[in-house]
Amino acid sequence: MQAVISAFAPIWLIGALGWLAARSGWAGEEFQRTLTRFAFTLAMPAVLFGTLSRTPLDRIQPLPLLAFAVSTFAVGLAALTLRRGKLPDRVVAAMASAYVNSGNLGIPVGLYVLHDATFVVSVMVFQVALVSPLIFLGLGAERPSPLAPLRTPIVVASLLGLGVSALGLHPPELVTKPLEILGGAAVPLALFSLGMSLNGSAVAWRGTLPVVALKLLAQPLVAFLAGRFLLHLDDHALFAAVLFAGLPTAQNTYVYAVEYGRAADLPRDAILVSSVLSPLTLAAIVLTAAP
Repeated sequence: MQAVISAFAPIWLIGALGWLAARSGWAGEEFQRTLTRFAFTLAMPAVLFGTLSRTPLDRIQPLPLLAFAVSTFAVGLAALTLRRGKLPDRVVAAMASAYVNSGNLGIPVGLYVLHDATFVVSVMVFQVALVSPLIFLGLGAERPSPLAPLRTPIVVASLLGLGVSALGLHPPELVTKPLEILGGAAVPLALFSLGMSLNGSAVAWRGTLPVVALKLLAQPLVAFLAGRFLLHLDDHALFAAVLFAGLPTAQNTYVYAVEYGRAADLPRDAILVSSVLSPLTLAAIVLTAAP
């Protein structure tokens, strides 16, 4: 439990700093929009290219990833169906319900709990290469174009990173070092901006609780059922799929919603509440499902 709390502590602290900055009047809405825009167009693409270009694709674990993928699509489609409104707003609800924080939480949770971070590689590739383009396609549904995701910096950088990895290329440090420095700003900027958005806002519990229930309860349950009864995974693979399905909503969901001009209250609240409650559900998964 202490290891899980340690993984979450930076998220809570950086978010709190953003809230204090907005609360004190030191930074306003324009500053927040600039941070979000910078994270979306530059910092996130940099970290995704760097991470994926260094990731050997033969480390992908297909069977536990399939259980995780089933849980992602099942929960995402449930949220998409249950939510009312225009398609982009329903996509935001689906993101908040099923898009997990695989980066800055998946790695420490994998190391501390699984004693191995290889499964996070599988989850990151799946979310970035398959789920994210579908999300961007849905978010841009009011100006539809099948090529729209390919014009999104995050998708372009991710595909380039996967291509570099697949070809076995090794970009020179002159290229990778600046991208590494730039990518290091992605998570702090997203969390700081998210914290700023909490200033003066109360959680809309009626809309948030169903989304958080889908994220923290339904998604790991579906991963367990798919892994146990459809794929017949061994105990370790099943535990990895269920554990990662129980991660909280990714801060990317807030950044994506803001960047596409959609209401960001739901992803903001879902990130906050799921990040507070997730250590409890993850601890329960560890106690009941660890091999």
